[in-house]
Formats: sequence, C-alpha cells, structure tokens
Amino acid sequence: MLILGVTNNDTAGACLVKDTRILSAVHEERFTRVKCHKVWPQQSIDFVLRENNITLNDIDIVAYGWKAGFNEDYSLNLYVERVIAECVRNFDNVEILRKRVADELNNDREKRAEFDQYIFSNNLDTRVRYIDHHDTHAWGAWLCSPWNNALVVTSDGRGDFLSFTVRHIVDGNESVLHRETTIDSLGYFYGRITHLLGFTPNRHEGKVAGLAAHGSSQKALPLMRKMIDVHGHRLVANCGDYYLPSYQGYSEKLLEEIRKYTPQDIAAAAQYHTENIICKLIQPYIKNHKIRHICLAGGLFGNVRLNQRIRELPGIEGVFILPCMGDEGLPLAAAVTAAWREQKARCRLTGMSLGPQFSDAYVQSLIDVSSDLHCEIPEDMTEHMLHLLRANTIIGVVRGPMEFGSRALCNRSIIYHAHNADINRWLNNKLQRTEFMPFGPVTTENLAGICFKNWTSEDIAAEYMTITYVCKPIMKERCPAVVHIDNTARPQVVRNDKDPFMFRLINCWYELTGQPCLVNTSFNRHEEPIINSPLQALSVLRQGIVDVVILNDKYAITRKNTA
Repeated sequence: MLILGVTNNDTAGACLVKDTRILSAVHEERFTRVKCHKVWPQQSIDFVLRENNITLNDIDIVAYGWKAGFNEDYSLNLYVERVIAECVRNFDNVEILRKRVADELNNDREKRAEFDQYIFSNNLDTRVRYIDHHDTHAWGAWLCSPWNNALVVTSDGRGDFLSFTVRHIVDGNESVLHRETTIDSLGYFYGRITHLLGFTPNRHEGKVAGLAAHGSSQKALPLMRKMIDVHGHRLVANCGDYYLPSYQGYSEKLLEEIRKYTPQDIAAAAQYHTENIICKLIQPYIKNHKIRHICLAGGLFGNVRLNQRIRELPGIEGVFILPCMGDEGLPLAAAVTAAWREQKARCRLTGMSLGPQFSDAYVQSLIDVSSDLHCEIPEDMTEHMLHLLRANTIIGVVRGPMEFGSRALCNRSIIYHAHNADINRWLNNKLQRTEFMPFGPVTTENLAGICFKNWTSEDIAAEYMTITYVCKPIMKERCPAVVHIDNTARPQVVRNDKDPFMFRLINCWYELTGQPCLVNTSFNRHEEPIINSPLQALSVLRQGIVDVVILNDKYAITRKNTA
C-alpha cells in the first residue's frame, strides 16, 4: 500500500510510505528557499512521487494530520469545564476563550480548503484520511519508536483544539489518559516568552532554551507561575493580563513585570517552569502504569533540555523523540499512522536521510562550468578531511539524501574541530546567526560513553540531536566548542552500520588528536533553510562562509584563490 502524507501548514512538505517502509520525505522550504514555508507543497509531492517512479494515480491513501474540526469526543467536556471554571473565576475572561475557539476555526479553514481542493481536483476523495493533529503526533512517535509499551506525550501550541495529551500505548492498543485545551497551552506560554525576549515565536524557541543556562531560574519564577501552572492534576493558564492563548497581545502590566528581570533570568525561569510542569503532569502516569519508556512529539519537544529532564525521571530507561517532532513532521507522522490504521503495518524509523540526492554526473557538470573553483578528487577522502581539519578548515558537506526534519545530521552539515570554544562566536558571525547554545557535537557509538554521562547504546534519541546530556570532563578539556555553560551538549551519535564514512572519520580524528567528537552545525545561513543541492553549497563557498565543500564523499571543492 502506497500512502502519501501531506502538510500545507507550518513548514509544508510531503512523505511517501510503502507498507512498512518510509521511502521519501522532504520539506517545501528546501526547494523554495523560504524558511518554514507555509504553502502548498507541490514540489515536495512531485519529488516523492518522481523519486519512487510512481504517479498520483498509484497512491492508495492520502494522509492529512489536521482534522481541522472540533472533535466532541476529545474536547467537548474539556471546553465546557474550562468555560465554567473561567466564569466562576473571572467572567470577563470568557471572551478570551471564545476568541481562542473562533481563531482556531478560522486559522485552519483556509489551509483545510486548500487541501480539500487538491483532493477534489485530483479525484482523491475516497482515498483521503483526516487524522486528528495530536493523534498524528502521538502515533507517529510510537510507531517510529523501538518500543511496544510506552507512555506517549504530545505538546505544542495548538492542534485541533488540543495542546497536550498523554496516552499509554501497548502493542498498538491505546488508552488516552490526559488532554489539555489550546487555552492552557505550554507551547503558547513558551512562544510568548520567546516573543517577549525579542525573538520570533514558533521559530526561535531554541534561542530561549540556550539563553536559559546563562540566568537564574528562581528570580522570575513567581511571574512564570502567574502565567500558567499546574492546579491539582490540570494545566491552567491565568488568562488576562499575564497570559493569552496566542503569540500576540501583551498587557502593559506584563511588560512592566518582564522589564524587572534580565533576559537571561526570564529565559531561565521559563525553561525551569516548563520542565517542572511537564514532569509534574506525567510523573503520576509513569508511577501508576509502571512506565519505563516514553515517546515524545509536538513542537515543545524540540526543547532538548526538557527532553533530558524527562529522560532523567526516576524509573525511565529510555526516551524517544520523533526526530521531526513538530508540525514539520506531520507528513511522515500522518503517513505512518495511516499505514498502521489501514493495515497494521508498523513503519520502523531507520534514519532521516529521505530527501533529494545528487549524482556524481550532476556534480561533475557543475564543476565543468565553474572556472572560479578548484576540484580535487583525493584517493582517500577521510585522510584528506583529517588534513583539512588539522589546518583549521571550515568544511561544508553535501552527501547522500538530504535529511528530513530540522536537524542536519552530517548529510548537509558544516564540520569543524571542537577544540576552540571561540568558534561559536566567529562561525556564527559568518553565518549571521545569533545563538546562545554552542554547536552540537557529532561522535560515534564507541566514543559516546567517554563523552556523556548516562548515555547508553539504547539511546536512539541521541542519533538525531534531540536530547542533551551532561558532559564528562574530557569534553570540556578537549572539545570545549560543543559544551554549553551548564556543562551539557546536544550530540549526534553515529553508528557504523548507518554512516560508516563519518564513523571512520571521527574515530580517526580521535586517534590523531584525542578529541572524541567534531562540530556539526547545519549548512545554512541565518533564517535560510538547510541547503538542498550542491549548487547551493557552492554559492555558500563562493561567499567565503566555508573554506571547502565536500560533495558525495568524493569531490573536494575550493575557490581558486584559496586552493
């Protein structure tokens, strides 16, 4: 059975699944070069079909991870209880609740109509499957995880009138334990803090998480609790001056209180409060259901420090975060969920290298017309890259299929040695980035144990840069460029059977220098999507942002005046 997953909302894209295999997946932004492009993903659909030599007529199911309607079974009682509680507490706030519901209906209507028009125009009416937004996140995470028995937690700003769910899935049987409305949304809370600190909500939350380590979590904590907190077993937002379920609208009272604290202390308090709330909400379920494994999805779990905190909860042996955890992952999550619902076919995740790749013939054609570039084909590319690294060379790589999701995992990455901590200043300046978290390290499964506390070979989350670990002393001593001020790092751990080239390179580097990791940061400039093609990589090379581009683990390209 062939299933096409599509999203035309935030970071649009498409995914193709066949039975138990994820064949291809790509984001539209990688073609249009508009970051987080909210557009119809025609180029993405065309790519996944063309890459697998099929047409739209061959598709059995089209899966869409936005039901875009009010599910009475999921939400009616929640909203009735929430409105009653607000009437008792502060009747004037009922208008805020009404607006939230109206906004959610209106915001999704245009995108749902766009999808429906595509379905109608292509005579796919009988083949479409609409899947609830948080069901999509949850089942996508569980199906792609290595476990049959897990607690599955979703959290984001909003999706089909919900912002948070907890469920227990055992052998494909689900018990939903907890749901929260989009009125009481941790995603909106964290996004509002992001906006108040001068960043773009729903995009720059990672900057807040990085900034948090530079502040005190306690100074502004009472203010955070005024905005949203756990009351009993429910998450309750304090609607009004301190909180709105939106990224817009900030009262003067809130702005005055925010100004009393440094940005670092605001970020630290928001991060600490978010971690505490999530842990407080899920710990009773961990205890009552004797949970050892947790699956996470939804945009909030792009927060790698939060994921570490969950991993460290008593009794938990493993955490899996869907690598494309936010709405950018809906095409994949919807497709694998549909495969399960239609055929009980469970798609196991084997990697995120699911996008376009480029042949040696194509690369050679670019070289042939580039008189300003010098090309070398080393006999041993590993030895050549080791030489480049020792010479403090900034290396951009384009190799194999492009990664799906927000992380560059060494197929579209910038590689450098991790020995000099000041790289976080000068390379970010070159890339026009403003970051408070250091670059992520890439290491190997045989070296990770000497780098990070509590890492085990079962930690699949570490393969995808979705969780932080406390660093062991060797990291601060030999690889300070990738260690945050709180002594954590967000690693990618490479396994030999999945990427033997990088596995060998990193191990050879360790033998040569004693440094057990390299810097891996995404190959893109600020506010630009991760590059897709060799042509885009050569453009970055020509601007002098990287010193060399390695294409297909074969070609080493430099500018002629630097060769």
